[in-house]
Amino acid sequence: MLPLRLAPPFDAIDPPLRAELAGRHPTNIVHIDLPVAEAGADPYGVAAQLLEGWRRSGVLVRERQPAAYVLRTTTRLAGGAERWRTGVFLAVAAEPFSAGRIRPHERTYAGPKEDRRRLTHATGCNLSPVFLLAPDSAGAVTALLTQVTAGAPWTVCEAIGAAHEIWIVRDESAQRLADAVGTEPAYVADGHHRFETAVRFRDEAPERWRAGAARTLAYVVSFHDSGLEILPTHRLIQGRPLGTEEFLAAASPFFERVTGPRDATLTAVFRDGAEVALRLREGADLSPATTLSDHPALRPLAVAVADAVAVRVVAAGLLGCPPALRYSADAAEARGAARQGACAVALLLPPTRLEEVRRVADAGEVMPPKSTFFTPKVPTGVVLRPLGGDD
Repeated sequence: MLPLRLAPPFDAIDPPLRAELAGRHPTNIVHIDLPVAEAGADPYGVAAQLLEGWRRSGVLVRERQPAAYVLRTTTRLAGGAERWRTGVFLAVAAEPFSAGRIRPHERTYAGPKEDRRRLTHATGCNLSPVFLLAPDSAGAVTALLTQVTAGAPWTVCEAIGAAHEIWIVRDESAQRLADAVGTEPAYVADGHHRFETAVRFRDEAPERWRAGAARTLAYVVSFHDSGLEILPTHRLIQGRPLGTEEFLAAASPFFERVTGPRDATLTAVFRDGAEVALRLREGADLSPATTLSDHPALRPLAVAVADAVAVRVVAAGLLGCPPALRYSADAAEARGAARQGACAVALLLPPTRLEEVRRVADAGEVMPPKSTFFTPKVPTGVVLRPLGGDD
């Protein structure tokens, strides 16, 4: 029944999807990882009660010796070709980003972290893994994962739009994987809020969970994995529809028109159906875009240019205030919103590249929100990590 019990990460689930997942099976992990409760009830308390019930009924089975769990996820591309990504679930040290061993690329927000903190206090469990990228400079992680996946998987299933194969690795083989991952700093691909919550919880955990809270659950993939993919997240600027020439005139000090999206920083889509490919002018005065001009590692990033210049300077000047943004990974959806007048203008962006993620993280800087959309999402529910040894 594993396929019916898996779910995407909590922050990738909107209310309709949450209802759909909850309806698939009474023990779908969404019931615990994204709990709801009747009016007046504590949703985190509900999550804790459900988790304890699943333990007692045998829905969850505790591994009694240290183990790593290898997960290979296969997706089918539009043309029919297959792409697969292989990683391993491990427990990594929950230590501040300032230590430098785990490096972020996005800013976090208080609301999601408080939600995850309260859920961890209630359940005493790492429910959803942090998605990490290992530099794997010597190729040791890739080689070890290749050895593991040469054998028959422990189980195979299809869930949340992909096929999943799982291997359980124990003893020295598990330790070799952990050692290979730990030789270099790792980079957060997804789950910044979860990791920062784990660091805070380490310092405030009750005594019975303190030893377990020193680490947190992570899914680690080599930077060299051919299945790593980042989708663009397009910007839908909220407000009255802006005219094509109106926008282009205001943008001209910063951008120049180019013939197509291949050479563009971004493509602006307007209500009249016009699509204009724009490239940041070389030598443009970026002083009005302080969030960009003060951070050299961000200047080459299309998503940073879009947010700092096209949104906060150009569109804000035309609309008279800093506009709100909606986001979409679907270019067709973004185009439709612009053409229907449902937004001021849509900005179509290229995907952020892996080397850009690493460069920004190494520089100690952070990208704008919704800069990366790693796909497919790492499923929640494959492995849970209780913080207490007797739980």
